[in-house]
Amino acid sequence: MKKIIIVSCLLLVVSFSAGAMQPEIIGGVRDGMAIGMMADAPVAKNVGIRFGLEGNTGRQPLLLFFGGKFLLTYLGRSPMYFGLGAVGYTGGSGSTSVGPALSVVFNRAFNVNPMFVEFGGDVADGARLLAQVGYKIY
Repeated sequence: MKKIIIVSCLLLVVSFSAGAMQPEIIGGVRDGMAIGMMADAPVAKNVGIRFGLEGNTGRQPLLLFFGGKFLLTYLGRSPMYFGLGAVGYTGGSGSTSVGPALSVVFNRAFNVNPMFVEFGGDVADGARLLAQVGYKIY
């Protein structure tokens, strides 16, 4: 598990230093209270890629995720994205659960440009709800 954490942190640091991805701080509810780091970058028009690492207070305290986000529409000045990806929960009892993750992401939440809100669910060893707020670090 230590190797996973070290490799994930190094991957995030290298991505940020290359200027290829935008770092974000995220927190909320994801199988317990969660806080972590995420990287986000546009791939094509209306399509983005994102990955990250979070620690939480649930049964499996470490999660890694990787996925994409696709622009659906604009709600006023806030773009609404559909998020689709894979999530892996590990730690705690020693078992690892992997499954799909679906979410809806609202960028520019509360008319604050670097803030976003995300709602959805993960299906890894059962369904788990997620509700998070994030802040993009410029």
